Amino acid sequence: MTVYRKWYCTCTGEPIELTYDEILEDEPVMPVCEFCGASPSSDPRKTIIYRDEENWDD
Repeated sequence: MTVYRKWYCTCTGEPIELTYDEILEDEPVMPVCEFCGASPSSDPRKTIIYRDEENWDD
């Protein structure tokens, strides 16, 4: 079983899955909201949430 964490932003009133914006290969990939620019490390409006989803296929 593998657990995947999916990040969402609720700035529009509905949870929208965050996209990953890869800037440099050396830095960790951080999901960013395409509407408000919030990320898990920078969320001044407290709109970022996450859900852990289990995958039983492995």
